[in-house]
Amino acid sequence: MKPTNLVVSYLGVLASLQLIDPTVANTALVQAGRALNMHGSTLAFAASISTLAQAATVLLMGFLGDRLGRRRVLAASLLLTIAGDLIALLAPTAGLFLLGRALVGIALGSILAASFAAVRFVSRPEQLGRALGLWNLLIVAGFILGSLLGGVLADSSWRLALGLVPLIALLCLPLLPVLVPEMPANRDLKADVPGLITIAAAMVLVLTGVSHAVTGFKAPAFWAPTGAGLVMFAVHLAIERRRSEPIFPVALYGRGCFAAAIVSGIAWNFAQAVVQLQTSNFWQLVQHFSTSQVALAQLPLLVCFGAGGVVVGRLMAPGRRTTQLMAGGCITLVVGVIWLGWIQPESTYLSLVPGLLLVGLGLAFVAVPQSALFVQEAPARYFGAVTAFRTTSGQLGFALGFAASGAMVNGFGFASLRERLLKLGATPAEIPALEAKARAALSSGVLSHGKASASTVEKVLAGAYANGLTGTMVVVGLLVGLLGAISLLLLVIGHQQQRREQLVAEPQPLSQG
Repeated sequence: MKPTNLVVSYLGVLASLQLIDPTVANTALVQAGRALNMHGSTLAFAASISTLAQAATVLLMGFLGDRLGRRRVLAASLLLTIAGDLIALLAPTAGLFLLGRALVGIALGSILAASFAAVRFVSRPEQLGRALGLWNLLIVAGFILGSLLGGVLADSSWRLALGLVPLIALLCLPLLPVLVPEMPANRDLKADVPGLITIAAAMVLVLTGVSHAVTGFKAPAFWAPTGAGLVMFAVHLAIERRRSEPIFPVALYGRGCFAAAIVSGIAWNFAQAVVQLQTSNFWQLVQHFSTSQVALAQLPLLVCFGAGGVVVGRLMAPGRRTTQLMAGGCITLVVGVIWLGWIQPESTYLSLVPGLLLVGLGLAFVAVPQSALFVQEAPARYFGAVTAFRTTSGQLGFALGFAASGAMVNGFGFASLRERLLKLGATPAEIPALEAKARAALSSGVLSHGKASASTVEKVLAGAYANGLTGTMVVVGLLVGLLGAISLLLLVIGHQQQRREQLVAEPQPLSQG
């Protein structure tokens, strides 16, 4: 058997594709949209189709890993990644581009779920924390290098940029049977078709609704699909309670440690989305960073996230050590987010670095124990589907952070727009049109670079955005703290459940009469 560190590192590189691909694809999307005549709703759909396809199929892929064997599923997923991206980069029409991106989303969700589940099978139980820390480090390192290279390629050609991920997949494919051992497959498992369909529909509906939160929480585009998704999830639970072979036992939701893994996963993905998106927008709109400068500015956060994962992996131990590490991570994450809340238009980059470092460390000290909780709580028969649910909860948290932070920046920033416009010399008659244009820019999350001769709207956006970001970061810090507190409470409940189960399982001494 190959050394554990080598195998885990390889699995981390595979998992990093799930982060590299959307970053590169979104960078190339503007050029692709022009070349393939994609505009408006079609372009927005092209940006989200990979995520939606992944959300709809990741639990199925986790099940297939259990049913067919993870190495076989990883091989098929790498081939599907290559095929999907080739279809997209060679596409002469928007339809074929969308098809390719959907196939890539399915494949990369499968790779992430299967590689995460495989870490447990190539590591001894006492090595699991270290293995997960190393896996996390390679994901972050791969993402940094891949996204930087993808950005350079996108400057030359969007088709060339979309060739990066299939090239990496092609290079990794022959190493799979060499490095990754065969893992057990359970051919007796049967697909829970109603359960898979209802959970897929619930996730797609919720993610679609959440993506429209920037239009306002009262907008039908937000609450209609989100509400329908929650109803569908209730239907899913009702179906699963009656199934003899569910995707995974519904009773898991009642276990404190499993619930803590879900809530903490939503929390750290929510925080990561907010910080990375909104600091990027701040640097571009207010401080006029180029795209490559923004990528470099994010490095302190990403390096601490990767290196911190290795540290926390080495510190992990069964029992309350997990609770202590996660508590420290939550506190560090909240402090880092609130630090960034003091941001001002004139803030120097160096003044933000401590906040980025704290956020990176906080993410690591929450994410690695959270991953271990999914592994700990997954029953052997349902291991693939349960561990794949880690991806599902993470997607939900990231989508909430992306959309909700846009809505909050809009709300906090828009409150001072009229006053700012008047100070810049706009007439009362001009204000309604200027407010509408500024509000649309604040909501979109796609903000223009400032220039020396900036328009009135661009000038007012810089001040309004910085003002909106301050309020947003404070609220996000409080929300993350609340979710962290709920996670810790659930962990305490989970540990109590485990102790009761151990007492029941221990043989009782015979009474002597």
